[in-house]
Amino acid sequence: MVFFKIQFSLLLTLLFINLPSQYSAENLSYNIEILNEMPAPINVTCRSRNMTFGVQTLQSSFSYDFALRVDTYALEETYANCSFNGAGKGGLFSMFDYNRDRFNCADKLTCEWRVVTDGLYQIYGNSRHLVYKW
Repeated sequence: MVFFKIQFSLLLTLLFINLPSQYSAENLSYNIEILNEMPAPINVTCRSRNMTFGVQTLQSSFSYDFALRVDTYALEETYANCSFNGAGKGGLFSMFDYNRDRFNCADKLTCEWRVVTDGLYQIYGNSRHLVYKW
C-alpha cells in the first residue's frame, strides 16, 4: 500500500510538471478580438492596468485584437477597457474582466466581441450575448 501511495504521488507530480505552458498561471494570457459589424467605421482605444494599446480605426467588417497577460499576483485586477467613438455611437466598456471572462473566454483563451448597431456582443458558448447597449 505504501508503494502504491508513493507511485501515485510521483505520477501526480509528473502530471503537473508536464502541463502545457499556456495553462500555467505565470504564462496565462488572453487574446481580445473586436470585430466591427456596423456599416460605418468606429474608433477604438483600449487600455489595461499597465498598458495603452492606442487608437484603432475599425472599418466595417474589420477586426482588432490584442493580447492581455493575466497578472498572477492580482488576478481580479486584470482588465482591459475600451472606448468606442463613431457612427453616432460611443462609450467606455470593459472588454476583459478576469472574474467574468475566465469563464466566458476559457475555451480558446480568446474573448470575442462584435460591435453592432444596438451594442456590444460577446461570443461564447456558440452564441452571441448582448453585454452592453449603446
